[in-house]
Amino acid sequence: MDIPDTRIILLPGLDGTAQLFKRFIAAAPPHLVLHPVPLPPEPLSYAELADRIAGTLPNGRLVLIAESYSGPLALAITQRRAIDGLILCNSFVSAPRTRALRWVAVPSVMNLRPPARLLRRYMLGDRADEALLREVATTIASVPPALLAYRIRAVLTLDEARAFAHGTVPTLYVRATDDRLVPDSAWHRMSRLRQITIARVPGPHLLLQTNPVAAWEVILPFLDSLSPATTAWRQG
Repeated sequence: MDIPDTRIILLPGLDGTAQLFKRFIAAAPPHLVLHPVPLPPEPLSYAELADRIAGTLPNGRLVLIAESYSGPLALAITQRRAIDGLILCNSFVSAPRTRALRWVAVPSVMNLRPPARLLRRYMLGDRADEALLREVATTIASVPPALLAYRIRAVLTLDEARAFAHGTVPTLYVRATDDRLVPDSAWHRMSRLRQITIARVPGPHLLLQTNPVAAWEVILPFLDSLSPATTAWRQG
C-alpha cells in the first residue's frame, strides 16, 4: 500500500528548537512521516508565529502535535489553514498559572541555569537518565534569556479560550500523570469548552521525551480515528 501525503508536524515546547523531539521521533512507527518544526528565534506573538509557520507547512493532510508552549500556536495554525487533527501534550489555551508570575519572567532570571533537581522536579521526573537531563539543560541554555522571558510572559497573559471553543478540528489531549508544571485545571477547562479526547500517560511534563513509547500508544489510535483515509497511513 502506498503512503499518501499525510504529514505529522511536531511543534516544540518553550525552547522552540525542536531538538528535544529526538527520542519521540526514534520511538515512532516507521510508516509515519514526521516533520519537527523549530520556531523562529525571535520574540514573536502566537499570531505572528502562526503567520510565519502556517505557510511553510507541506501540502496535503496535516496533523499537528504540539508540546506545552506550542499548543496555542497549533490552535492559531488551525485558523489559517486546513488541519486534519490536533494533538496537544501538556498544553493549554489560557494562562495555566497566575498572571502575576509574568513579573518574574525577566532575562536576568532566565539567565540562571536551572539546577538538576529543579529540572527533575518540574520537567523530567526522578527516573530520567543523565543523558536526557544534560540534553534538556543544554537546550534550555542555548536559548537567549530574553527570548525565554518573552515566551513565558506570552503564556502567562494568554487567553485563547473562545477561539478553542469555536474550533472544529478533532483534538486529543495527552496528559502526563505527574506534570508539576502545567496544572490539571488547564485540560479541565479545555474539556469544558468543547469535546476533546483525553489520554493519560505515566510521566512528567516532558512526557514525549521521558515516555515516548507510551505516548505513541495513545496517539496512534487517535490518528486511526480521524477518518477512513487514515488507514492508508500504514504500509500493508
